[in-house]
Amino acid sequence: MENTTVIKPFQRVGYAVIGISLAFLTIHSSYDNGILDYVILLSLALSTAWLTHLLWTQRIIFTASEVTFIKMMTKSDTRMPETLTLNYQDIDSVRLLGDHLFIHSSLGKINFPLKPKSSLAAKIRHAFEAKGITFEVNSCIA
Repeated sequence: MENTTVIKPFQRVGYAVIGISLAFLTIHSSYDNGILDYVILLSLALSTAWLTHLLWTQRIIFTASEVTFIKMMTKSDTRMPETLTLNYQDIDSVRLLGDHLFIHSSLGKINFPLKPKSSLAAKIRHAFEAKGITFEVNSCIA
């Protein structure tokens, strides 16, 4: 297992969602609220918990022979996240176009937002290049 790399792509976003929700709950709870306001606050708390769980369970795992995308969007932004495992020899291309990462293979494709100059992009690029896969960057976004 020493040749395994685990990347958590949206962990910071989960912290931001929690922070924003807590700030809203704190500000809103100081007012005199009716029962409907408490129902709305409960809905906000539950949806925040679900979204944070989704963001924190997303992972990209690079092993010796394959890469696994756990709970990532595989087809489009409107479907539920799925888990997709790709062998390195099945990967056709890895491209960073604009501000999205596209990974195409014969078994499926992965597409998610990724800033070219971010530390996450550097981690993913390093992990793919360590496995001998070319990471193509076609972006003019600074």
